[in-house]
Amino acid sequence: MKNTVVILLLLASAAGIQAQSNPKYVAAMEKALAGMDTLSTGDQWLAKSNMFERIAQKETGEWLPPYYVALCQAMIFNMDQDPSKYEALCEKAERNIAVADSLNPDNSEIYVLKSMAAGMRIRINPMVNGQKYGPEAAMTLEKAMALDPENPRVYMNKGMSLFFTPAQWGGDPVKGKELMELADEKFAAFKPASSIHPSWGKSANDYILEMARKQ
Repeated sequence: MKNTVVILLLLASAAGIQAQSNPKYVAAMEKALAGMDTLSTGDQWLAKSNMFERIAQKETGEWLPPYYVALCQAMIFNMDQDPSKYEALCEKAERNIAVADSLNPDNSEIYVLKSMAAGMRIRINPMVNGQKYGPEAAMTLEKAMALDPENPRVYMNKGMSLFFTPAQWGGDPVKGKELMELADEKFAAFKPASSIHPSWGKSANDYILEMARKQ
Protein backbone atom coordinates (compact mmCIF):
# COMPACT_ATOMS: atom_id res chain seq x y z
CA MET A 1 0.00 0.00 0.00
CA LYS A 2 2.81 2.38 0.93
CA ASN A 3 4.61 1.66 -2.33
CA THR A 4 1.41 2.31 -4.27
CA VAL A 5 0.98 5.72 -2.63
CA VAL A 6 4.59 6.65 -3.40
CA ILE A 7 4.18 5.60 -7.04
CA LEU A 8 0.97 7.62 -7.37
CA LEU A 9 2.65 10.68 -5.88
CA LEU A 10 5.58 10.33 -8.26
CA LEU A 11 3.23 9.97 -11.22
CA ALA A 12 1.27 13.02 -10.14
CA SER A 13 4.49 15.00 -9.80
CA ALA A 14 5.66 13.89 -13.24
CA ALA A 15 2.32 14.86 -14.75
CA GLY A 16 2.60 18.31 -13.19
CA ILE A 17 6.08 18.80 -14.58
CA GLN A 18 4.93 17.65 -18.01
CA ALA A 19 1.97 20.05 -17.91
CA GLN A 20 4.33 22.94 -17.19
CA SER A 21 6.65 21.96 -20.02
CA ASN A 22 5.49 24.01 -22.99
CA PRO A 23 8.35 24.85 -25.38
CA LYS A 24 6.21 27.11 -27.58
CA TYR A 25 5.06 29.13 -24.59
CA VAL A 26 8.59 29.47 -23.24
CA ALA A 27 9.93 30.45 -26.67
CA ALA A 28 7.21 33.09 -27.07
CA MET A 29 7.95 34.50 -23.62
CA GLU A 30 11.69 34.58 -24.26
CA LYS A 31 11.08 36.46 -27.50
CA ALA A 32 8.85 38.99 -25.71
CA LEU A 33 11.38 39.42 -22.91
CA ALA A 34 14.34 39.96 -25.24
CA GLY A 35 15.77 43.47 -24.93
CA MET A 36 13.51 44.64 -22.11
CA ASP A 37 16.42 46.22 -20.24
CA THR A 38 17.12 48.46 -23.26
CA LEU A 39 13.63 49.97 -23.63
CA SER A 40 13.60 53.73 -23.28
CA THR A 41 10.22 54.96 -24.60
CA GLY A 42 6.57 54.41 -23.78
CA ASP A 43 5.92 53.15 -27.31
CA GLN A 44 8.56 50.45 -26.89
CA TRP A 45 6.98 49.31 -23.63
CA LEU A 46 3.55 49.35 -25.30
CA ALA A 47 4.82 47.03 -28.04
CA LYS A 48 6.13 44.66 -25.37
CA SER A 49 2.85 44.85 -23.47
CA ASN A 50 0.96 43.86 -26.62
CA MET A 51 3.24 40.84 -27.07
CA PHE A 52 2.64 39.65 -23.53
CA GLU A 53 -1.09 40.28 -23.85
CA ARG A 54 -1.29 38.03 -26.91
CA ILE A 55 0.51 35.29 -24.98
CA ALA A 56 -1.80 35.77 -22.00
CA GLN A 57 -4.85 35.28 -24.22
CA LYS A 58 -3.52 31.88 -25.31
CA GLU A 59 -1.96 30.73 -22.03
CA THR A 60 -4.75 31.53 -19.61
CA GLY A 61 -3.32 29.35 -16.86
CA GLU A 62 0.07 31.06 -16.74
CA TRP A 63 0.72 33.94 -14.31
CA LEU A 64 3.79 35.42 -15.99
CA PRO A 65 2.13 36.91 -19.12
CA PRO A 66 -0.36 39.07 -17.15
CA TYR A 67 2.43 39.90 -14.70
CA TYR A 68 4.52 41.34 -17.52
CA VAL A 69 1.54 43.15 -19.05
CA ALA A 70 1.09 44.91 -15.71
CA LEU A 71 4.79 45.71 -15.49
CA CYS A 72 4.72 47.23 -18.97
CA GLN A 73 1.73 49.41 -18.02
CA ALA A 74 3.65 50.70 -15.01
CA MET A 75 6.65 51.52 -17.17
CA ILE A 76 4.49 53.33 -19.73
CA PHE A 77 2.86 55.25 -16.87
CA ASN A 78 6.26 56.38 -15.57
CA MET A 79 7.36 57.61 -19.00
CA ASP A 80 4.14 59.16 -20.28
CA GLN A 81 3.62 62.88 -19.75
CA ASP A 82 -0.10 62.81 -20.59
CA PRO A 83 -2.13 62.61 -17.35
CA SER A 84 -5.28 61.80 -19.33
CA LYS A 85 -3.84 58.31 -19.95
CA TYR A 86 -2.91 57.57 -16.34
CA GLU A 87 -6.23 56.17 -15.18
CA ALA A 88 -6.51 53.67 -18.05
CA LEU A 89 -2.89 52.56 -17.59
CA CYS A 90 -3.41 52.07 -13.87
CA GLU A 91 -6.64 50.13 -14.33
CA LYS A 92 -5.07 47.81 -16.90
CA ALA A 93 -2.12 47.20 -14.61
CA GLU A 94 -4.43 46.41 -11.68
CA ARG A 95 -6.57 44.02 -13.76
CA ASN A 96 -3.54 42.05 -14.88
CA ILE A 97 -2.03 42.02 -11.39
CA ALA A 98 -5.30 40.55 -10.11
CA VAL A 99 -5.16 37.80 -12.76
CA ALA A 100 -1.54 36.97 -11.98
CA ASP A 101 -2.30 36.97 -8.25
CA SER A 102 -5.25 34.60 -8.71
CA LEU A 103 -3.02 32.17 -10.61
CA ASN A 104 -0.05 32.42 -8.24
CA PRO A 105 -1.01 33.88 -4.84
CA ASP A 106 1.54 34.94 -2.23
CA ASN A 107 4.22 35.68 -4.78
CA SER A 108 6.82 38.30 -3.88
CA GLU A 109 7.15 39.55 -7.45
CA ILE A 110 3.42 40.16 -7.74
CA TYR A 111 3.40 42.07 -4.46
CA VAL A 112 6.12 44.34 -5.84
CA LEU A 113 3.76 45.14 -8.72
CA LYS A 114 0.91 45.74 -6.28
CA SER A 115 3.07 48.35 -4.58
CA MET A 116 3.93 49.93 -7.93
CA ALA A 117 0.24 50.12 -8.84
CA ALA A 118 -0.51 51.85 -5.54
CA GLY A 119 2.24 54.33 -6.39
CA MET A 120 0.58 54.96 -9.74
CA ARG A 121 -2.66 55.76 -7.94
CA ILE A 122 -0.84 58.26 -5.73
CA ARG A 123 0.68 60.00 -8.74
CA ILE A 124 -2.73 60.35 -10.40
CA ASN A 125 -3.91 62.52 -7.50
CA PRO A 126 -1.46 62.84 -4.58
CA MET A 127 -3.73 64.93 -2.35
CA VAL A 128 -6.74 62.63 -2.71
CA ASN A 129 -5.07 59.24 -3.09
CA GLY A 130 -1.97 59.64 -0.95
CA GLN A 131 -3.65 58.85 2.36
CA LYS A 132 -5.18 55.63 1.05
CA TYR A 133 -2.54 54.31 -1.31
CA GLY A 134 0.57 55.44 0.55
CA PRO A 135 0.13 52.86 3.33
CA GLU A 136 -0.93 50.26 0.73
CA ALA A 137 2.25 50.82 -1.29
CA ALA A 138 4.33 50.37 1.87
CA MET A 139 2.43 47.33 3.17
CA THR A 140 2.57 45.44 -0.12
CA LEU A 141 6.33 45.98 -0.31
CA GLU A 142 6.69 44.68 3.24
CA LYS A 143 4.64 41.63 2.24
CA ALA A 144 6.88 41.16 -0.81
CA MET A 145 9.94 41.26 1.43
CA ALA A 146 8.43 38.76 3.87
CA LEU A 147 7.62 36.37 1.02
CA ASP A 148 11.13 36.57 -0.43
CA PRO A 149 13.81 38.54 1.48
CA GLU A 150 16.26 37.93 -1.40
CA ASN A 151 14.11 39.64 -4.04
CA PRO A 152 16.20 42.64 -5.18
CA ARG A 153 13.19 44.43 -6.70
CA VAL A 154 11.73 44.89 -3.22
CA TYR A 155 14.73 46.89 -2.00
CA MET A 156 15.06 48.74 -5.30
CA ASN A 157 11.45 49.96 -5.26
CA LYS A 158 11.53 50.86 -1.58
CA GLY A 159 14.82 52.69 -2.04
CA MET A 160 13.65 54.63 -5.09
CA SER A 161 10.44 55.60 -3.34
CA LEU A 162 12.33 57.01 -0.35
CA PHE A 163 14.87 58.72 -2.60
CA PHE A 164 12.31 60.58 -4.71
CA THR A 165 9.67 61.29 -2.06
CA PRO A 166 9.95 64.73 -0.40
CA ALA A 167 10.98 64.64 3.25
CA GLN A 168 7.67 66.18 4.41
CA TRP A 169 5.89 63.16 2.92
CA GLY A 170 8.19 60.59 4.51
CA GLY A 171 11.03 60.55 2.01
CA ASP A 172 14.62 59.92 3.04
CA PRO A 173 17.29 60.08 0.29
CA VAL A 174 20.00 58.68 2.57
CA LYS A 175 17.94 55.65 3.53
CA GLY A 176 16.83 55.33 -0.08
CA LYS A 177 20.45 55.17 -1.22
CA GLU A 178 21.21 52.52 1.40
CA LEU A 179 18.33 50.36 0.20
CA MET A 180 19.42 50.69 -3.44
CA GLU A 181 22.93 49.67 -2.36
CA LEU A 182 21.37 46.60 -0.74
CA ALA A 183 19.37 45.96 -3.90
CA ASP A 184 22.64 46.05 -5.84
CA GLU A 185 24.00 43.28 -3.63
CA LYS A 186 20.80 41.28 -4.00
CA PHE A 187 20.89 41.64 -7.80
CA ALA A 188 24.43 40.24 -7.84
CA ALA A 189 23.29 37.10 -6.02
CA PHE A 190 19.83 36.74 -7.55
CA LYS A 191 19.04 33.71 -9.72
CA PRO A 192 15.65 33.75 -11.50
CA ALA A 193 13.65 30.52 -11.36
CA SER A 194 13.82 30.18 -15.14
CA SER A 195 14.66 32.11 -18.30
CA ILE A 196 11.21 33.71 -18.26
CA HIS A 197 10.84 34.52 -14.57
CA PRO A 198 11.34 38.12 -13.37
CA SER A 199 14.94 39.33 -13.51
CA TRP A 200 14.37 42.98 -14.44
CA GLY A 201 15.44 46.09 -12.59
CA LYS A 202 19.23 46.04 -12.29
CA SER A 203 19.88 48.68 -14.95
CA ALA A 204 17.28 51.01 -13.41
CA ASN A 205 18.73 50.47 -9.93
CA ASP A 206 22.24 51.16 -11.26
CA TYR A 207 21.09 54.40 -12.88
CA ILE A 208 19.28 55.84 -9.85
CA LEU A 209 21.94 54.59 -7.46
CA GLU A 210 24.61 56.43 -9.43
CA MET A 211 22.48 59.57 -9.17
CA ALA A 212 22.13 59.07 -5.40
CA ARG A 213 25.86 58.59 -4.94
CA LYS A 214 26.56 61.95 -6.56
CA GLN A 215 24.41 63.83 -4.07
